[in-house]
Amino acid sequence: MKLKLTWLMTLFMAFVMQFSFAQEKTITGTVTSAADGLPLPGVNVIVKGTTRGVQTDFDGNYSIQANVGETLVFSFVSMKTTELKVGASNTINLSMEEDVAVLQEVVVVGFNTKSRDQLTSAVSNVTSEDLERIAPSVSIDNMLQGQASGVQVTAQNGKPGQTAFIRVRGIGSINAGNQPLYIVDGAQINEEDVNAINPNEIESISVLKDAASTSIYGARGGNGVVLITTKRGGKDKDAVFRINSRIGFNRRLKDNFEMMNAAQKLQYERELGAYGLNVGEGSSISSDAEYNRLVALGHNWEDDLLQDGVVQSISFSAQGGEDKTRYFFSLGYDEDTGIIETLDAYNRLSGRLNVDYDAKEWATIGTSLSFSSIETTDPRDRNNVQNPFRAIYDYNPYETVYVQDDAGNLILDANGQPQFNATSAGYPVLAELTQNISSRFYNRVIGNLFLDLRLHDNLTFRTQGSGVYEQYRRENYLQPGSVLDLIVNGGVPTGSKTDNGSFDFTYTWLNKLTYNNTFNEVHNLEVTALTEYIANNFRSYSANGQGFTVGGPSVLDAAATPFAVAGARSEYSIFSVAGNVDYNYDDRYIVTGTIRRDGSSRFGKNTKYGTFFSGSVAWNISNEEFLANNDIISNLKLRASAGTSGNDQIGRYASITTYGPVAYNNGLNGIVPFNIGDPNLSWEENFNYGVGVEFGLFKNRVRGLIDYYNRTTSELLLNEQLPFTTGGYAVTGNLGEMVNKGWEFELSADIIRNQDFRWTVSGNLNLYDNEVTKLTNTGEDLFTTSNYYTILRVGEEVNTFYIPRYAGVNPANGDALYYDTDGNITNEAAGNEVALSGKSPFAELDGSISTTLDYKGWDLSANFYFKQGNYIYNLMEMNMLSDGDNANSNQRVDAFNYWTTPGDTNVLPRPNNDTNQTSDRFLQKGDYIRLRSLQLGYNLPSKFTEKMSIDALRIYVSGTNLWTYAPHYKGDPEVGIGSGETQGTNVIPGEFSLYSYPTTRNLSLGIDLKF
Repeated sequence: MKLKLTWLMTLFMAFVMQFSFAQEKTITGTVTSAADGLPLPGVNVIVKGTTRGVQTDFDGNYSIQANVGETLVFSFVSMKTTELKVGASNTINLSMEEDVAVLQEVVVVGFNTKSRDQLTSAVSNVTSEDLERIAPSVSIDNMLQGQASGVQVTAQNGKPGQTAFIRVRGIGSINAGNQPLYIVDGAQINEEDVNAINPNEIESISVLKDAASTSIYGARGGNGVVLITTKRGGKDKDAVFRINSRIGFNRRLKDNFEMMNAAQKLQYERELGAYGLNVGEGSSISSDAEYNRLVALGHNWEDDLLQDGVVQSISFSAQGGEDKTRYFFSLGYDEDTGIIETLDAYNRLSGRLNVDYDAKEWATIGTSLSFSSIETTDPRDRNNVQNPFRAIYDYNPYETVYVQDDAGNLILDANGQPQFNATSAGYPVLAELTQNISSRFYNRVIGNLFLDLRLHDNLTFRTQGSGVYEQYRRENYLQPGSVLDLIVNGGVPTGSKTDNGSFDFTYTWLNKLTYNNTFNEVHNLEVTALTEYIANNFRSYSANGQGFTVGGPSVLDAAATPFAVAGARSEYSIFSVAGNVDYNYDDRYIVTGTIRRDGSSRFGKNTKYGTFFSGSVAWNISNEEFLANNDIISNLKLRASAGTSGNDQIGRYASITTYGPVAYNNGLNGIVPFNIGDPNLSWEENFNYGVGVEFGLFKNRVRGLIDYYNRTTSELLLNEQLPFTTGGYAVTGNLGEMVNKGWEFELSADIIRNQDFRWTVSGNLNLYDNEVTKLTNTGEDLFTTSNYYTILRVGEEVNTFYIPRYAGVNPANGDALYYDTDGNITNEAAGNEVALSGKSPFAELDGSISTTLDYKGWDLSANFYFKQGNYIYNLMEMNMLSDGDNANSNQRVDAFNYWTTPGDTNVLPRPNNDTNQTSDRFLQKGDYIRLRSLQLGYNLPSKFTEKMSIDALRIYVSGTNLWTYAPHYKGDPEVGIGSGETQGTNVIPGEFSLYSYPTTRNLSLGIDLKF
């Protein structure tokens, strides 16, 4: 009987197992969005109560093993989680609905995050998806151009890895810094540190623009705040490995003017020779044979000095997480050879590790750690004969690279090597590029460590320590016997080496307590209190040696004579306490208040502490019952804000009197004041108020916003001249005031949105208005520190051009004419400078237009950027249309259009030996529109990726700066710094143009692989 029972139980279990296996089957289906019918890739499909799960592919398809009666759980970001029971059918399709509660974009604001609908302030947010739609670049800030309203981005120049000028809602200062505050995962970084971050590591970039969002940063937030958040892992997320790689080519943008060829330049010189001007070989040629010989030597110096640069980039990342641990890891390498022959311009190795660990249910430990190592080889791009970008314009096309005899044979030096031709400029720049190398090395580490404690259901505490360490080194070697060495040392081969560098360490300790609760389901309250301590320690050194052996080592120990050694150090610190209160009633009425008190070592002993505040309100009208289920208005919000923030970007010791040595011509030495201290010196203060409206129409197929702001900067730091009885020095004080106001508009629309095709168009427009309202205690005009033809005057824009007005050419004799200060015509420009009202380097408006198209795996993105209303002083044109003054160098073709006969009009002045005088003849409007970025990509279909055992593969081609229209300006209208010597000064971006590293056009091919 026992045996029989055992046999029956075995038979029963076999039947149950057979039945169970018979019920397990393959379930397939497609997941789409209910809003537009488009497939949803990356949806998690899990068998409830098990660890079995998959994700939908690029086309929204999935396949999973499940039993009849089991439940499939579908989950996706911003969509309602849906559960469906497995029945008789082998196909389960799902149309997922948006989850309104989580649909709102999450934005990093100050020390917290908020959903977009809860914001009461003006914040622009750029996501990683937005960045992927832009043609890639090693510099993040350049990629931001046109991506955020009210944020003006101007490339400093085209140098590989060069950062950009970013100005948030106009210019914030005259003598203090204008750059915004940069924060990466809670760590404050310098503007130049931005290019140390690989764009593939970034999750989002938030730009805080008004006082309601920046006052929480107090004395540092006056020029806006750029918050960079890097990628992190997700809980219970399978590891996703990703490889991004691209290769491309850079080429200098083609000029919108034409330079003379050899025949034209020789003819021009002949003509000027008839005026008695000796301006080159053409003015003294005695035979046609000699003329023809020189014409035959004609070539384009750009071909000899420049090259097509090669850009290569590869990065690897891993992202995922388990129940308690989440991680993101990346490693990247970028190389850009640049466009100068013989130089390898830029190399960057970068890496990042972000980890979060739930040590307890109530405690989370996390870290963000990144490093970068950058090496650059710098050309000399100052306004002198060593600059290759000046040489391609200055060198005459009939002048050869190497010295030749009349028969065209190379003339060799004592070592049997060709000799570089000094040309009419007197200096062979190609020799400089091959003989004397200047290299820079940057090593940066940015990291933080934090502890989050959940003290109560509604109370959390975070303590976080952050550090930024930068090591900088520059090596500049002048080879013994090189052309420059012989010039500097009177023909004696000497050689010299200069090593200089610095160590910069900034650390921050933040403690933050946050209370968050909801009362009666409609009263939502969040209160934050924090303390923050920031300290910086900076050290620099410089050493020089002279007397090196030809072919010997180029280290300072090899120098025969130590020449100079110097070092310096500086420090500063800030301590702050701050609080923030957010209250909203039923997600309809929102009120936010912020207060912060800062103490800074930078300022005078009587003004070391300052208090900054803001208040803001918002009304989510679309959450009112009278707009519920409205077919037209999907989202409507009004907001207003007012508050203060500061700008502490002045010298670290500007408030104290400092002394230094001086040597006089009579041989006596002494100690004099270098800076006259002011115990009342304080930060510049911004009072900012604004209003805005955000809207979405037709189920948010049309989205937009309108913002108005008024920003008054008071206590401007200006230099005031002291009486000569004090020694004639100037003292820095809080003496000025100016106003920036403007409008910002954003609009985007899904023109077509269906399963196969999606077309989106978006754009932004920014209107700027700037006015100086107070200067010093006397109100007198001030000349700007740049000394490039601009002035500060009450009632005018900052840096209004202050130059003589050009009146054309005297038709009787061809002389240049000018207006005097009373409007009368004169031959003299000097002494007749006037402020040209409404003409400054600042644009009246800028903006962008973007479009994206997606069709069955194909995607196309284009971005146009435009600017209007700014003026640029074109010093390059002044040299190229020099009226004979600079005619030893090559000239533009239109230099032929000069006065020759009485009665000639609309021509250039008659060539003469006088210096070409400064006037608004060379002041040109900088209006332009540019195709900033174009990208075409293709996503490999899932039927191929599945066979390859990968998640996704995208192949793309991209281009930057592909087309430019500039109707008024001759040259590249995107002018940042005019030349190398103005970098790091207070020269306004775009104030004048010279021979800085030019903007380039890039074409690239890339892949994006996920597995």
